Amino acid sequence: MKVPFHRSLHLIIFVAVWEVTVLTLLAGIGINYLLIKYEARSAPEMGRSLMLQASRALDAGGEAGLRQWLRSIPDDRQGSPVLVLDEHDQELLGRRLPDNLTIALGTADAGAGTDSPRPILPAHPLPVLVGHDGHHYSVYLRALHRPLVPPFFLQPVADRWLVIGFGLLLVLGASLILSSVIVRPVHAISRAAYAFSRGAWDTRVPEKISQRKDEIGVLAQDFNRMAVRLQRLIQSREQLLRDVSHELRSPLARMRVALGLARQPDSDRSIAYHRLDVEISRLDRLIGQVLELSRLDCAEAVPERVTLDLAEVLERIVGDAAFEAQGRRIAVEWHCEEPTLVVSGSPMWISSALENVVRNALQHSPDGAGITVTLRRDESDASIAVSDRGPGVAEEEIGRIFEPFYRAQTLRGGDRGGDGVGLAIVARVVQLHGGRAVAQNRPGGGLLIRLSLPLVSGAASRI
Repeated sequence: MKVPFHRSLHLIIFVAVWEVTVLTLLAGIGINYLLIKYEARSAPEMGRSLMLQASRALDAGGEAGLRQWLRSIPDDRQGSPVLVLDEHDQELLGRRLPDNLTIALGTADAGAGTDSPRPILPAHPLPVLVGHDGHHYSVYLRALHRPLVPPFFLQPVADRWLVIGFGLLLVLGASLILSSVIVRPVHAISRAAYAFSRGAWDTRVPEKISQRKDEIGVLAQDFNRMAVRLQRLIQSREQLLRDVSHELRSPLARMRVALGLARQPDSDRSIAYHRLDVEISRLDRLIGQVLELSRLDCAEAVPERVTLDLAEVLERIVGDAAFEAQGRRIAVEWHCEEPTLVVSGSPMWISSALENVVRNALQHSPDGAGITVTLRRDESDASIAVSDRGPGVAEEEIGRIFEPFYRAQTLRGGDRGGDGVGLAIVARVVQLHGGRAVAQNRPGGGLLIRLSLPLVSGAASRI
């Protein structure tokens, strides 16, 4: 069974991985933005504190005091948090200016006159300090000029670990979801397979898993179908073994009696030998039918199909049956409404099924009676009807005569009781060929068995 692409497990995993990736990126950007926004709120306060310290250092020691104060401020990974420029735009400690400040200073110098005050960084103008000697000093505060989203490796260590931790939490959550979607159902199927292998033949994958529309659901459905098939097969094997054991006891017991009679010196050994021959033939027939039924039960479909004409096959079978029925004075009537009815299937299996039905009718018809075999078209099916003049079957038992080793009460005992396997073979053969077998009592007495097989339109006969 092919899974639609929009329900495929491959697509689910692919989309889930991409969703986690995108969510992690968005979460990182969002957290980064919130942290920067928080720092931006505290930047003015930090700027006022640094300006106050710079002003005190300039008042106390002039430019030298300002330099000493700058040296006391430690650098971080992004450099110094504060820079002081003189009137010639030279940093007091000779440190490199940030690119945005350099660009702003160059633009201001190019567009401003020599006597006009210098406007720097319109978005964040640089505060200016004036010393006792009248010199001006511009103070650059990095916190007021940082980019909205700085590079990740330039952010504080705590911020980076916060983003990484949140991303790991997202990945963990996605892993748990994928685990519940994939791993848990697979474990459930594995447990079901283990229980089935331990002999719990009624074990099935839970319905909530088998109803899924992805590959796991298909796997669960296939497992359940396999389990049903194997359970039925195992149960039929066990039932077959019990039935065969039961059926073998009677002929073996009669063979022991016949053998005991043959050993007696004053017995008629010819009668005992005849009985042994009859029982051996019955055992041989029973074993052959059991093997054939076993092969049919194991088959999922007809192995090799050819087209064959049912009229030709039935005419040959009816001719053989009529020849054998002469000794019991049973008349075999043959009615074929159409000269050619072609079906597709196994010639050996279909011939065996039809012969079993005809012989079953002969077996249960009284001497001097007759059987009727009719072949006709029934819409898109070929219908074969075989009726006898025997005792028939009780209505409560008629639905079971196609079960292996089941013999109706009216047919049990005697040499014509049969083994109860022939009609089971018939039902299985017809089922494998897409048809059906039904039985019913005739109004005038006797049993009518009707088989239907699908016709092949426009096919030429090959058998």
